[in-house]
Amino acid sequence: MAETYTRPVPFENHPVVEQKYIVPTPSIEEMYIRVKKLIRLRTPGGIMFAHPRFGKTYGIRYVMSVLKEDFPKAVVLSFGCQKKKHQSEDAFFSLLLTAAGHPGALTGNITKKRMKLTDKIMELVDRSGYNWFIIFADEAQRLDIIEYEWLRDVHDELERRGVRMITLLVGQPDLLNQKSAFRIGRQTQIVSRFMIDEMQFRGLQTPDDLATCLESYDEACFPVKSDWSYTRFFLPAAYSTGFRLVHQASVLWDAFIEAHQSAQFQHTPEIPMQYFTRSVEIALLENAEFDDYNFVLTPAKWRSAVAECNFVSAQEELRMVMLEE
Repeated sequence: MAETYTRPVPFENHPVVEQKYIVPTPSIEEMYIRVKKLIRLRTPGGIMFAHPRFGKTYGIRYVMSVLKEDFPKAVVLSFGCQKKKHQSEDAFFSLLLTAAGHPGALTGNITKKRMKLTDKIMELVDRSGYNWFIIFADEAQRLDIIEYEWLRDVHDELERRGVRMITLLVGQPDLLNQKSAFRIGRQTQIVSRFMIDEMQFRGLQTPDDLATCLESYDEACFPVKSDWSYTRFFLPAAYSTGFRLVHQASVLWDAFIEAHQSAQFQHTPEIPMQYFTRSVEIALLENAEFDDYNFVLTPAKWRSAVAECNFVSAQEELRMVMLEE
């Protein structure tokens, strides 16, 4: 048996256990490259879309984090678009004020809230040293035309003050239908500001995609700047003799493909990020107690993790959506 390893933090406090970590995927990296291009060209807006559970919100968090490294003083905001029965201008501007960090987000009438939002953004942008800022709208397919008009008012007022607002609409494929409807309805003022660029956010499509993500578990460390990678934390003995998750890419891919084929799905396999990360978390957490110098994650263990992460159920839901589309 392996000797006892003293982990640097309690097991339950690790980011993988708490699900508070980010693994960059090829789509997330592409998302970041696309956002940097929009900044460089000062493009006012774009659409990033995918089906549910493909990692869009995850991607926003990652891109916001990395943007802060490349542009330390840049203003990068985000807000979640809310499902509602009736549009409320008051509630909408409270939401934007909260995203901007204004302490008075819930006070004042609509006119005052509009003024406070513009002033707050100008204050943040002036402090940043740039003449632009980015705002992500998550689940943007929930936005109605009147809310786009309110957002356009903010965009135009800031433009008059010399600030470029770059709006990234992140949501489901319904966003493309909205764009088409706006074009047909000659709502060019919305399309030209918020929907110029398009990017489809993909799941994991090849073993190489999985390898890229798995390698992050081998390289990311917690505590930061320690030598305790995520993989080492859960399997320290196996890690000490060369075990690395990156070498598991083909085996894990085969487990997903086997599940996909057993369910008789006809669409091309594409693994949503949520189910990939969940399968890895299950494999690490449930096998940590069996760590040893010769430990291996067998195909059976990966098949069990894929089954437990509910990948097949999610794919069935996706199949139904694809049929409707």
